[in-house]
Amino acid sequence: MPDITDESLKPKHYALAPKTGYVYVAPVDTPAPPTFPFEPDGKDISFTWKDEGDKSATAKWVSIGNTSLENGIEMAVEGDDPETLGTWQVPALEVTSPPKSYSMTMNLADISIETLKLYYGASDSAVHNGQFVIPNTPTTTDKALYIIGTDGKHVVAWYYPSVRIIGADSITLDPSALTEVPVRASIVKGRAYLELDEDSKVVTGSAKDGLGRVFPKTRIKAEDDGTSSAPVLLADAA
Repeated sequence: MPDITDESLKPKHYALAPKTGYVYVAPVDTPAPPTFPFEPDGKDISFTWKDEGDKSATAKWVSIGNTSLENGIEMAVEGDDPETLGTWQVPALEVTSPPKSYSMTMNLADISIETLKLYYGASDSAVHNGQFVIPNTPTTTDKALYIIGTDGKHVVAWYYPSVRIIGADSITLDPSALTEVPVRASIVKGRAYLELDEDSKVVTGSAKDGLGRVFPKTRIKAEDDGTSSAPVLLADAA
């Protein structure tokens, strides 16, 4: 993976208005795409990697499709506020650190079998002759999640090795707007850092636990003498 601390990739500032973005899902603990930064195009991302035991595996990040333009991805945090504890002598002796849980709501704009499975909490067994059967008992779908946004010159990305996805709100059929399928991804503990070397092999000792990784705003292309080019990404057709 390129060193994104390279001065040539640092932006002039860290504010970003992402004009386009894409959401990808993959099996839990799938490593993040190893070629960041890159210009996302919505196509599925595939690459081969090796674990610490030198066993090869194929990773495939599948684009979740169109998402709402009006309702962006909302990242939420839940939990109690910190509480100040004190004594008669020291009123502010200690501040608590209550546990927090994180989730995000995504409004999917494609009414497809894949989005319906995420919304209604169903597996492949719910698909019959190309139609979707709503299950009696919904269950969350476990996935890895990768979100990348770009303004055309810069990118930011969020990687979550393990999330649980289920419908978040009602589906509204509005003749004046695109129908949206809202889903919520609850973030759970996973292998937040799984670094791959230049041969796409897991770097020993890099499989650290955590909720996820964030790739801050970074230039897609290094600004030097104009000869640098963006990293090449292996991609399948969407």
